[in-house]
Amino acid sequence: MSFKFTMEPRVSFLSALLKDIYEGVLKIPRFQRSLVWKRQQQRELLCSIYEGLPIGALLVWNTRLDNINTYDHIGPFLVEKAPSTSSNIYLMDGLQRLSTLYCMLLHPSDKISSKYANENRVSDFLMYCDLSADSVENMFLFRDELSADELVRKNYMYMPLDLVFKSKELLRFQRLIPAHLEGLVDRCDAVVSAFKDYKIPVIPLESDDQALVTKSFERINSRGTVMSEAHMLNALSYTDKFDLLGSLDLYSEKYFDESSKWKEIDTEFVLMLLKLKLGYEIYSKETDKLAKNINDDSVSEIFESIERLAEFARKYLNIDSPASFPYRLQMLGIARSFLDNPNCSPEMLVSWFYLSAYTNAFGTTARNSQRALTDLYDYLKTGSLPWSLNQAPALLPLEGIKVNLNAGRIKTWVLALAARLDASNISYKGGDKRLIPIRPKEFMSYERRPGFYFLLGDKSAKKFDINDMSEYEADANFISLELIELYNNGKYDEFAKLRETLMFAWEYKNLISPSAKLANFVIEFSAKNH
Repeated sequence: MSFKFTMEPRVSFLSALLKDIYEGVLKIPRFQRSLVWKRQQQRELLCSIYEGLPIGALLVWNTRLDNINTYDHIGPFLVEKAPSTSSNIYLMDGLQRLSTLYCMLLHPSDKISSKYANENRVSDFLMYCDLSADSVENMFLFRDELSADELVRKNYMYMPLDLVFKSKELLRFQRLIPAHLEGLVDRCDAVVSAFKDYKIPVIPLESDDQALVTKSFERINSRGTVMSEAHMLNALSYTDKFDLLGSLDLYSEKYFDESSKWKEIDTEFVLMLLKLKLGYEIYSKETDKLAKNINDDSVSEIFESIERLAEFARKYLNIDSPASFPYRLQMLGIARSFLDNPNCSPEMLVSWFYLSAYTNAFGTTARNSQRALTDLYDYLKTGSLPWSLNQAPALLPLEGIKVNLNAGRIKTWVLALAARLDASNISYKGGDKRLIPIRPKEFMSYERRPGFYFLLGDKSAKKFDINDMSEYEADANFISLELIELYNNGKYDEFAKLRETLMFAWEYKNLISPSAKLANFVIEFSAKNH
């Protein structure tokens, strides 16, 4: 059955649309995305209206359904809750445009909510019009783009945009303009007329079939500001008993306190984990099918598994942040393992973590990534790690690799350095700061290669001197007598090459080899350099 437009398009004054929002007649459904427009997008919208350019049609949904949860605010401003009627009107497309105009033009200061003002600063929606601007692009200014001195000395030059619909306040402002600058009055009148007289096409859809409307919503929102998959899925799965976005917020608060770095886990990761739980591939885009199977319980289970992932990472990998994982899909695999079996073997997970990191199992294609995850699940069942990727597993030595702190191989190497420090019983202050490798000043003019980097803890890179390191510090940082001699003789390239060899040998002996033995896994060295 195709979706039918059963009402004729109409044209509405901007002022009437803003009034409908203020009075709660035009409702904002909670499956809409929140305010995401950047300042430049907001400014360009105002410029378009001033110049009389079209800003696109709005799409509204007329329905007898009254079980659609709606927002009670836009930005920091509350909106009225309209009395129940036999027909409801929901804004389906155009939220970013109308929200911008509502907050900046109507700017209902009598509706400021202390609750939402904390999330959205009221001052962020104070817009001024520079009546002396030489072009429309320079006409609209945010409050923090003007100094207090400018607003005092030239208050007649900067018209608050929220005066457009406030006749008395507008008249008082125009009286401030000096008589010899009557051109500013004309510009002021032109601004007011542009917004008061502006009309917007409105396309109404009339249906009581929520599934059809949300499908239309999905297709329409594939253009313009990209909607996240979470919002799209929320639109398709939304009922009066389940709000996906609300559940994500609820369980994030429940399982992680404000200080936890795991609270930063993004919704895309949660959705990928949901897909795995429900039998879909991680990159599947069958949103409509997925929406039929998710509920509050499944979201809760996902966050329980992420909590177990966080505890496992802290206890066995010396990782306390998602950002420290070499590959995000490693987190996905481990969390999925805890979904299947909360008591799965931590030793097997550790071995898989190191083998997948050192073999670059997640650094090629999406298909290989899916296969690497499947290999993990088979490993946990059989005790032997298979390899179904379309390239042979091979180890990359450190020599020739350029240090990029976001690269998986470098993150793995940093974790190895941290493990070496822990094994040496050297304690540093500053917590996670020691997981950031530092290149001392002697090596700044050389290539960014691992051999020139250290985890120095409280030591300053500017005051770094290998000769000042204690015996334990030197050993923890792979500094031998031969390396000290190379350093003192200024043979830095030879120093880096030898140190990289020592570090990789330690990685192989203490992390790679034990993991391969436990997993019954055969691995080879690669001569490939990066």
